[in-house]
Amino acid sequence: MIDRSLARRPETLTGEDREVARSCMQEDPFIRNLYQGLQHIRYVLKATCEIQAQRRLTDWLDRYQFHPCGPLAKIAKAIRVREQAMRQTIVSRLSNGKMEGTNNKIKLIKRRGYGYRNLERFFLRLRLEIGRQNSNHELW
Repeated sequence: MIDRSLARRPETLTGEDREVARSCMQEDPFIRNLYQGLQHIRYVLKATCEIQAQRRLTDWLDRYQFHPCGPLAKIAKAIRVREQAMRQTIVSRLSNGKMEGTNNKIKLIKRRGYGYRNLERFFLRLRLEIGRQNSNHELW
């Protein structure tokens, strides 16, 4: 319950979840720092244009790069190395969700099948699950 209360967006929390989150943050400054960093990065990710994304991301990085909370400082340093790519990702509305879903289905089929001896049947199963109607073995 504590994890759920701290990981969800504040506007989606119930009264009970809000109270759990509030008490956790009062008891432990480490958790409070992590929670504030998470909420701040959510604000950064809501940027709609390049200038806004740059300003918000720079503010976040400046605030957390040398923060006493170790995990936040490590995340900020990793983002600083890829700052331009991060800004472009924030503004872009493209997603690799469909590809990730397809890869997940393929891995699930492989796991369920415990290894196919016949590759033709494996590819047939993939086409059946993924919805491809190709007659050749190439999925892409």
